[in-house]
Amino acid sequence: MSWTEFRERRRVLEDVMTRAAADPTIVRRLGEIPSAREHFRSPDEILLALQHRWSGHLAALLDQALEDGTTPQQAWLRLASEQPVLRAVLDEGATMSAALRREQRGEQGMADAMATGVSAASV
Repeated sequence: MSWTEFRERRRVLEDVMTRAAADPTIVRRLGEIPSAREHFRSPDEILLALQHRWSGHLAALLDQALEDGTTPQQAWLRLASEQPVLRAVLDEGATMSAALRREQRGEQGMADAMATGVSAASV
């Protein structure tokens, strides 16, 4: 992917988030956004890109949680309060996307591993 394509896809994601802040039901109509159809193959791909964004932020907060003694749940709740539109988009998206639900199960495994100190790969 070129830097131009990367920036265009990022603009689409920002557009989705802006639209979702005004109208949360936009998640059910992602395929109707012209720029989204141009730069993403499917609504699932948009949702997975947004999940990737969430997971990156969560990973950083989980690392911080290890340092300050907070729980993975507290880190998750903190991120949800900092990113309410993103969380709402992902929650709504999960009702219609099996691919997104699979990714979210992986996220839960990451949080569980952090909480227990057991690598998800070793389970």
